[in-house]
Amino acid sequence: MKIKGKENLEVLFVCTGNTCRSPMAEGILRKSLKDQKITVVGVSSAGICSLENIPATPFAIQVARDKGVDISRHLSRQLTKMILDESDLVLAMSLEHLDFIRRIDEEASMRAFLLKLFPRSHSESNTKRDSGVLSIKDPVGGSLADYEKSFREIEKEVKRILPEILKSVGKNNS
Repeated sequence: MKIKGKENLEVLFVCTGNTCRSPMAEGILRKSLKDQKITVVGVSSAGICSLENIPATPFAIQVARDKGVDISRHLSRQLTKMILDESDLVLAMSLEHLDFIRRIDEEASMRAFLLKLFPRSHSESNTKRDSGVLSIKDPVGGSLADYEKSFREIEKEVKRILPEILKSVGKNNS
């Protein structure tokens, strides 16, 4: 499934607490778009089990800063149907996040994908459900090295999907 071409696009990243994985993904995509002077793509993030207005974790901020990405002003927010309604493309870190999206808004689940699978849907994949291969592991409670690993994994996926996002807004970058 592909996103429809449109003039503006709102991308939403979803993780559990909205304090590390999705803010890092948001920051990486935001920086990539800014570097390419793309202003027609909005980027945000939310968590399925998030307290409101909690800063990104210190390790997430540090790892992102070390890679030139500033998430120091990030504040968490709980994923709601209203946030989903404002989003054209929803990219989740794991299958549990997709399940949550489906439960609160079946229509939004049609434009929600695992980050590692986009632009394909989970049903198009031959990979076993929740094998760990499709999810980006939550580094919360882990070491700085765990956060660095998550950042690298997220960065790789964001760079992989960037051409698809640009294509959807008519910005062919090839």
